[in-house]
Amino acid sequence: MNPAGQETKKVRVWGKGQFTIPAEFRKDLNIDEDTVLEVFRAGRAIIAMPEALTVRKLASSVLKEMKRNNIQLEDLLKELREGDHEYEAD
Repeated sequence: MNPAGQETKKVRVWGKGQFTIPAEFRKDLNIDEDTVLEVFRAGRAIIAMPEALTVRKLASSVLKEMKRNNIQLEDLLKELREGDHEYEAD
């Protein structure tokens, strides 16, 4: 067990910095062959987690609406920077 009380596994780093994520972890986290991981450094630790699909879904949805309404990215960004925005809160 590590200091946080989580189970640890040892893996060996091989060619080009690759290592195998233990099957038990892959199963528990729903990581398969096509999963994209976000990897970052926290001090001397490397943290890898499945990419947040909600961000990709949101970006895809915005792009779809932009195409449907014939909105160009440059125009959208200009409006966001210069436009008069009023927001309502529930």
